[in-house]
Amino acid sequence: MRKLSVFTSIMLSLFLVVTAAAQVRGRGRLQGTVTDKTTGKPVQGATVTVAIASGNTQPIIVKTDAHGHWSAIGMIGGQWNVDIAAPGYQTSRGTANISEMQQQPMIQTQLAPEAKEEASAAAVVTAAPAVPKEAIDAITEGQNLMRIKAGDVVPTPQSAGGGATHAATADEVRENVKHAVADFEKALPMVPADKPETKQMHDQLLQVMAQAYYRAGDLKNAITSLEAVTAADPSNTASALLLANLYLENGQLDAGKAQIEKLPASAITDPTTYLNLGILFLNKKNPADAVTYFTKAIAMDPKGVDAFYYRGLANAQSNRTAEARADFEQVIALAPDAPEAKDSRSMLAALPKK
Repeated sequence: MRKLSVFTSIMLSLFLVVTAAAQVRGRGRLQGTVTDKTTGKPVQGATVTVAIASGNTQPIIVKTDAHGHWSAIGMIGGQWNVDIAAPGYQTSRGTANISEMQQQPMIQTQLAPEAKEEASAAAVVTAAPAVPKEAIDAITEGQNLMRIKAGDVVPTPQSAGGGATHAATADEVRENVKHAVADFEKALPMVPADKPETKQMHDQLLQVMAQAYYRAGDLKNAITSLEAVTAADPSNTASALLLANLYLENGQLDAGKAQIEKLPASAITDPTTYLNLGILFLNKKNPADAVTYFTKAIAMDPKGVDAFYYRGLANAQSNRTAEARADFEQVIALAPDAPEAKDSRSMLAALPKK
């Protein structure tokens, strides 16, 4: 994915009571939402495979629901691989660091349709005849490198006989992303931003570079690239919203909040944006503002279990026992069999009595 978007963890104010069972490997949990990169709509039925990088436990395999939501529980601490696949989409691969003592916020994943991705690559190559061939070649190579995923069958370099192949490793994918970044950095100066026939391509390249920087772990340059895109075209709400999320992921709470507040109300269609902002306020030990954004998420999705659950945590941290109790009870009412309901029951038991 780009690296999966894993936001700063929140420390629970109350320790959850978890009953040991044979099938439970640990107390860590991970959850996320999967949407169509083009339409922004939830992707239902996507297969999410979560496997610890060391290979010491059985993978956890879950499906996304009608809201594109998925959840995995019983995870031990360590680095886990997260692969998300759905028919008609490119597979997303990334990692997440799990702690059994901290709750990981939602991971947002956008799946790119396979056919449309190929079409956009061809458009980049043919759309700007004023761009030197050297730049086009670099962009094409960078895009091709970005498409390679761990496990894909690729030619073996300098192979005897010239026809050997092998499965791409995670290390190779990381190196490919670094090479793609270098390709895009080489091409960008050759795609003028001040000429009408190349400006659109220049802005598109900046967006592709932001993705490459992000996947390479260079969040600072990913943000810088998107800042340039939004400065050049303030009406590009999709990039502005993505920039807000990168600010939040980078811990730039004030910048992320300001960016979100500049957006038109219609630009935010996913309650996860407010959910993540609320989680970051919790990280800053500001549960009062966290409640404000969790409430916004609930207004967008009154059946959003996660928003009620996290608002319950925020209310508990503020010693607003009655409000916390109401939120946890709502989680149980909405999804009695969900992992959040189990945790809510534990939280209810730990709250002070009425």
